[in-house]
Amino acid sequence: MRIAHISDLHILDLAGVRAGRFANRRLIGGLNLALRRRGQYRADILERLIEDILREEVDHVAITGDLSNLALESEFDRVFHLIKLLGGYDRVSVVPGNHDYYTGGAIAARRFEKFFHGFMYKGYSDLETVFYPYSKILGDVVLVGLNSACHTTPPMAYGTLSAKQLDAADKILSSSRVRNLRKVVLLHHTLHRRPWHTEATTRLVNRENLLRVLMRNRVDLALYGHDHEGRVWDLTEGGHRLHLVNCGSSTRLGPDPGQRARYRIITLELESGIRRIETKTYDPDERRFYRMI
Repeated sequence: MRIAHISDLHILDLAGVRAGRFANRRLIGGLNLALRRRGQYRADILERLIEDILREEVDHVAITGDLSNLALESEFDRVFHLIKLLGGYDRVSVVPGNHDYYTGGAIAARRFEKFFHGFMYKGYSDLETVFYPYSKILGDVVLVGLNSACHTTPPMAYGTLSAKQLDAADKILSSSRVRNLRKVVLLHHTLHRRPWHTEATTRLVNRENLLRVLMRNRVDLALYGHDHEGRVWDLTEGGHRLHLVNCGSSTRLGPDPGQRARYRIITLELESGIRRIETKTYDPDERRFYRMI
């Protein structure tokens, strides 16, 4: 199986949005966009990204959160109509990020789930039921989607996984029906440690608890976002190797080349596990993605 991993799209779309919608933490987010991130996350790069993934003919696409910027309906609608070009339930999986849960109203309305539930559950529409974790069996692979996003107040952007969600993930990953499958987990918040000042506001609060669940159940691959610089690393314990892949942002065109738009392609085999992890990065001059060597 070849899995394309994209993340942190941060698509902004203010079409039809009333000024009153900014009478909350969106005011801070809007100022941040205007002063620090203006024009850095671009929908036209997402369009080029989708074209490139389609050319690659991957088997599945994993999207690890922050599809939107301010959790507005207009943003979710725009992203939905783009990523549905990649396919449906059997071809695409998504989990939310902190920007998709940007306000209490967006969370209470289950706004993210209303737009993207079709990529998580086949024929599923009961928005009152707990969504996470969800799981899919795709050939020789079981994929488990977690929700690490939660309501925070500025400047916090940390994440957490409830004890109930961790326990449910543990039961899925240890069940007899997935024992002989390769295991892939998706979430948004980082599984690697960052500088202390960043950790204080953006960490996954119970990261060590999750890592214990992943190692105990011999998970092969964890995909996540949140940190726009990207990182590939691994943990080894008791003869088992867990690959951890942070995508970085897939739509960013900022001043730092180290944070330029990128995505990963991971090749996963039943017998040998992770065979290859490739990175494709956006070239703004040629307006295309190319393989990093």
